[in-house]
Amino acid sequence: MSTQSKEATVIQSGQGRKMNVLGHAVTLKLTEQETQGTYYVFELVTPPGHGIPPHVHKNEDEVIQVVEGEYEIQLGEQTYQAKAGAVIHFPRSIAHAFRNAGSKPGTTVWTVIPGANFEKFFEELGALPAGGPPDMARVAAIFSKYEIELLPLPVQ
Repeated sequence: MSTQSKEATVIQSGQGRKMNVLGHAVTLKLTEQETQGTYYVFELVTPPGHGIPPHVHKNEDEVIQVVEGEYEIQLGEQTYQAKAGAVIHFPRSIAHAFRNAGSKPGTTVWTVIPGANFEKFFEELGALPAGGPPDMARVAAIFSKYEIELLPLPVQ
């Protein structure tokens, strides 16, 4: 356990380390190092029609706020529509997914609690080859390594 104390921080719009994770533009706002793993905050810009498939976190809760755009949110067996200003809580052990349902890129701000190892998870996903559909076997293996279960997509 680190004895380093947390410092007050202001992260301006556009500031933070940037990476691409599965086709999403990610800007890291508060990293696990800055919060000693207590939480992790990032901004996510999602292209229209894109999202993250259903999955379950064993160890983390997530809270997201929709800043811009329209999202379809799956939380357990329910599906919700969420627009700018909406706040969504994805508790650990509950299946969830999201998709940008709008015609323009959407922006969300995420807080992951606890935040330990989430940056490493993103770095591994971000290292996958870009420019086409991801290798879902590799994606599933990375999810599994961080105790996140990737679930089958629903049959359409």
